[in-house]
Amino acid sequence: MNNEPDDLQEEDQPLLQRLRNSILPVKSTDATPVKLLKDSAFYLFAVMALLVTLLLGGAIMFVL
Repeated sequence: MNNEPDDLQEEDQPLLQRLRNSILPVKSTDATPVKLLKDSAFYLFAVMALLVTLLLGGAIMFVL
């Protein structure tokens, strides 16, 4: 099928890169400020998700 080469290329990429490409893909036609905004928005989202996960885990551990 046509998707097989794409799947092989995606498997070689790290998990964070695959998530980044699926959430906010950077196109070659994007301007530099747009690329920077997409990169910083994704990493800010990743940091916020990590902090919320750690806080919830800490709260659950505190209760137990």
